Amino acid sequence: MTQSDISISKKTLASIKRHSIDRHTWIYSRIIDKRNLVFIENFKLSEVELPIFEVKSELAHTLITTRQILEFKSNEVQSIEFQFIHDVIFGNFKGRQHRPELSHFRVIHLYGDKLDFQIETGKASIGLIYAIRTIRQLRSENEQY
Repeated sequence: MTQSDISISKKTLASIKRHSIDRHTWIYSRIIDKRNLVFIENFKLSEVELPIFEVKSELAHTLITTRQILEFKSNEVQSIEFQFIHDVIFGNFKGRQHRPELSHFRVIHLYGDKLDFQIETGKASIGLIYAIRTIRQLRSENEQY
């Protein structure tokens, strides 16, 4: 049985909320749910695709949805669908203690291409990491059916 985007969204949001701490201290990152859903002007999403998590800075806007990772930077959008991700390398997501900053994580495409996306280091990084891990796990379970 395949899971709907609504189901994936609910499970992912629950996972992020269960594992993340001090969300009020996040500077660039935030969870996107029904209470704070905003129009995401730089991205075209399918009708059933739901936004989950974003990292928004002056340089770039990164969005994690139920189907893909997208980033708007320098008037261009780069994206990768979860089904085409071979690996994700989060690098030094911890950063320096009590000093959140922006860094990058790398996504490896099935065919070897590498894409870099922004991540807020420190406590906020756990939100993004659990968003990606949970969606990848749920999507891979869908493929087994």
